[in-house]
Amino acid sequence: MAHHEMTGPLEPGTAALFGARLQRLVDNIHPNRSKPYTDTEIAEHVGVTSKYISKLRAGHSMPSLEKGRAIAALFDVDVDYLLKPHDHPAVTRVEGHLSAAREPAGLAQERPSQPTEDELWLQLQQVHGVKEIALRAGQLSPGARASVLDIVNRILGSESEASGSSSDAQPLE
Repeated sequence: MAHHEMTGPLEPGTAALFGARLQRLVDNIHPNRSKPYTDTEIAEHVGVTSKYISKLRAGHSMPSLEKGRAIAALFDVDVDYLLKPHDHPAVTRVEGHLSAAREPAGLAQERPSQPTEDELWLQLQQVHGVKEIALRAGQLSPGARASVLDIVNRILGSESEASGSSSDAQPLE
């Protein structure tokens, strides 16, 4: 994966986000090994102490841009993965790789063709307008969101009936 420079200002809660993403990398990426990287191994690669890496993983500190890049390089991810919102392309790309890597060999061929809810959400975010609809609906009251969901389910049901494949579409609850 290419390493891109971080762009834009940091959001509130970035240290916690950075820590959670670093922990996810530690839990899931073990190149040429069966065990995860230790704080000491990460620290040696980055040029800091293992105690500092522990603080990063706990979300209690933020590294410099240089140290953040070194951590990203160790795990071969875009540095933006460690800082950007879940819908950022660098994040969705890495999460897709992490999900695929956790799948046991052969399972991909056995999996039904129906996408999981997470896979469907990632696909829908890339379709023009769907993300904007979701963001705007999030600003509505709970009652209004329930009404919007009811309308979407009715439309989905009528489209399924029209196409003759009512078993393919599942209303959202």
